[in-house]
Amino acid sequence: MKPSDESSALMQSIPSEIRIGQVHLRTRDIARALDFCTRGLGFKIIQQTRFSASLSTTGREPALIVFTEDPTATPPAPRTTGLYHFALRYPTRRDLAEALLRLAEARYGIDGASDHIVSEAIYLRDPDQNGVELYVDRPRNQWVWRDGQVQMSTETLDLDNLLTTVDGHRDLSKISPLVNIGHIHLHVADLKEAERFYHDFLGLAVTQRSYPGALFFSAGGYHHHIATNTWAGGTKPAEKSVGLISYRLQLLGADIPLALSRRAAFAGYTSEASESPEAGFVKFRDPSGKWMEVTPSL
Repeated sequence: MKPSDESSALMQSIPSEIRIGQVHLRTRDIARALDFCTRGLGFKIIQQTRFSASLSTTGREPALIVFTEDPTATPPAPRTTGLYHFALRYPTRRDLAEALLRLAEARYGIDGASDHIVSEAIYLRDPDQNGVELYVDRPRNQWVWRDGQVQMSTETLDLDNLLTTVDGHRDLSKISPLVNIGHIHLHVADLKEAERFYHDFLGLAVTQRSYPGALFFSAGGYHHHIATNTWAGGTKPAEKSVGLISYRLQLLGADIPLALSRRAAFAGYTSEASESPEAGFVKFRDPSGKWMEVTPSL
């Protein structure tokens, strides 16, 4: 099979249901990072060693957030490629409102809040200055699509209206087990290269082109699983800088990760078999210079 033929076959076989299963972050101070995730976000620690920790909403596997501590890591440099934000998706507006109250109780501030038509979102930064989005989707039957593009905008979110969903009986020590990573947004150097990687190589659909300097990608008619932008310039950060190490894309179909690995050499992408014990676990260097891990869903 020619590379172009294999590309078409893979794009047709990319499953409609995919998800961002995990983000792996490098921190200079793991205690500080864990305080943000536990007190600020309500996550629970699954396991912790001197230089690493993993967390989920329940304290059980699978981990959504993994930290590796390196006190010698380079501070995050401005205007470099890499993580713009990872986005935690909440199941209801009340869950998102409680997340906002939890942050206030823990004395963590926010950067802003936006109504994107398809979702309502709150933005903040963790102690390592990683961007974090907390959001809830609006029902899919309210999303508007035209010519394969989902209609999105950035308007001011009415936080007072959001908070009306919370009554007097609330337990901010608990977070819904249904919270997951809805999407990841990355700074890249070139949008054409991003489209070649996520659309031509990986097989995701381009769902939004109207934002200046940005492209959005998804599978299964979601508004976006991955977004890219050129807002920070094109310089790659130091190899061991604070911030994103890798993110995990989970999908149905045990053969797809290995098929993508076979194609990577033809497409000019670096790929490696992961050290993780999961079968069929492969990772690729993405256009931001970070590792995208591809694995079958559990």
